Amino acid sequence: MSSFESLVKYIDELPPLPESVQKIQSLYSYGDPEIKELVKLIESDPILTADILARVNAPLYCFSTRIVSVMQAITLFGTGAIRGFVLTSAINRNYEIDMQAYDVSNESFARICNLQSSLMFQWYMSVDIEHVKFLAPVAFLMELGKVIIAKEVKESDYIQMFIDELKSSKSTNETERMFTDKTSAEICALLFEHWYFDESFILTMQYLDEVESAPIEIQLFINALNVVRKAVNIEEQLTESSIEEATKMVKELGLNEERFKKTAMRLQMI
Repeated sequence: MSSFESLVKYIDELPPLPESVQKIQSLYSYGDPEIKELVKLIESDPILTADILARVNAPLYCFSTRIVSVMQAITLFGTGAIRGFVLTSAINRNYEIDMQAYDVSNESFARICNLQSSLMFQWYMSVDIEHVKFLAPVAFLMELGKVIIAKEVKESDYIQMFIDELKSSKSTNETERMFTDKTSAEICALLFEHWYFDESFILTMQYLDEVESAPIEIQLFINALNVVRKAVNIEEQLTESSIEEATKMVKELGLNEERFKKTAMRLQMI
């Protein structure tokens, strides 16, 4: 089995995010960035610009006309969601991803992350437009711990044991803990810390699987993320049962379950 120490060592040895992305991250240090400066930094990286425009024009977002500029993308999505696009693009370009250990293709894993973010963005815009600025990028990135675990497992001699256990277990978290002593969310918290993300990003991941223990100020965020994780995850992506279970959670939170369900079912059709 993997030791937690080996995962920490691997994270510590990861290179920093690209300099252009670090500069973009720094714009968010004191709240919403100045849009003109954000556009300037993104457009200074042609590959990042192309990747963002490709992402915002994906069918998941249901726009009837094509988005042709970074400024237009920021106007439509907001700076929070764009932050998620930027970070995801950088990670995909600069870090090796192989999700064989979770028995999913890289393409399927990318779709899961995109679905989680899209569902969060489209659902929570009608709940709290300010909070979605934080929740949209976190939803994009919250499965990154699985990338670290997948790499560790792939390089071990027990990859098939891990895959078999995932298939037979009722909980992905249980399997991750069995093999690494931590869940992928907790690993993700370490990754965010390594990249000097905001404390709110780190704490949200650290307590994603233990909301009752989380600081009060982030429990609201964790509850919303767990709704999305219930609807879209490695095992189920907007199935009838996962949507129903997520809708029950929405009701327990005192939010409009019909609005959530309609959003999930609309995405289900894409």
